Amino acid sequence: MRGEEAKAAAARAWRSDKKLYLALGAVGAFLLALRLVMRSRAASDFIVHKIVQPYHRAVGWLCGFAPFSVAELCWAVLVLFCIWYVGRTVWLLARGRGRRLAVLWRRALGGVLVALSVYTGFTLLWGLTYYAETFEEQAGVTARPVTLDEVEATTRLFMEKLNAAAPLAPHAAPGVLSGDTQAIFDASGTLYDALEQQYPFLSVSAVSPKPMLFSRVLSALNFTGFFFPFTGEANLNVDSPECLLPATIAHELAHVRGVAPEQTANFVAILACDTSGDPLYAYSGYLLGYIHLSNALYGASYEKWLEIAQQVCQTANEDILANNAYWRQFESPVSKAADSAYSGFLQSYDQELGSKSYGAVVDLLVAYYGGM
Repeated sequence: MRGEEAKAAAARAWRSDKKLYLALGAVGAFLLALRLVMRSRAASDFIVHKIVQPYHRAVGWLCGFAPFSVAELCWAVLVLFCIWYVGRTVWLLARGRGRRLAVLWRRALGGVLVALSVYTGFTLLWGLTYYAETFEEQAGVTARPVTLDEVEATTRLFMEKLNAAAPLAPHAAPGVLSGDTQAIFDASGTLYDALEQQYPFLSVSAVSPKPMLFSRVLSALNFTGFFFPFTGEANLNVDSPECLLPATIAHELAHVRGVAPEQTANFVAILACDTSGDPLYAYSGYLLGYIHLSNALYGASYEKWLEIAQQVCQTANEDILANNAYWRQFESPVSKAADSAYSGFLQSYDQELGSKSYGAVVDLLVAYYGGM
């Protein structure tokens, strides 16, 4: 009797393993197919414009009815699932005398299947966007190598814009704009109106950005926000300094519009803030642009940087200091590991600069604003 039970158990295990191998093979084959599609601009454009973006619009509209971030709920469920899966694995190993190696192998395969499935989903719903027609190509704005004089001139321009915008952007405290975070979120509905008239391909149905409940966790991971392609939501860290929140909202809404590369999303965000007609968004956009430009100028010529930095108004200087102080408290091996992981994720889609690609926004700003 025991022999028959053992044979039946072995047969069930074989069927279970067979299903795992088949599932892994199917997901792996689909991922490989997506990688092959990435080599074709025409195929990438077709899938992104005909499948991915319509999906984002539909699911984003649906999730918009939820008063919370559905993406955050998904991440919470995933974390709880991982904890349960590890605990379940330990329990099975404790009970599986004589077959622990087989149990461990099967559970490891299950974990790989989940991870591979999530990555494949990201590749389909976001990774392909890196290989489709870019904003620069559609808008006719091309980044090019820039000279020190051009960086200096554009930094000076943004310093002047920042100083002019500061009196129109009421502050509750250094780093804190109006103090009414919800009002900033509410104003995002018309943020892209002017830019959509200039670049119609950016037009999408209104999508409400979502504040994150666990924003402090995002700060520990060195994130100010993220676009979640599975739900089509723009998710924002509302614990970080409010002075850059409007620009960060604009950045994530650029992702909603299919602008994938980080440096381009920053550039589009600054353009949207500049043309929004909203004093808080304009100030925040100029602040973001100035920070990127001045950092580049500082690395090239301290003297030129200092000459411009000394002319920045007190309000903006206090915001920059508050922002730096906030993020300094999160400098840790965890934040560095998260940044390295995200860089690796970006580089897996041929974004060679990884998370440092945010600095390449300087070239685009010089190309667009340099002649002003």
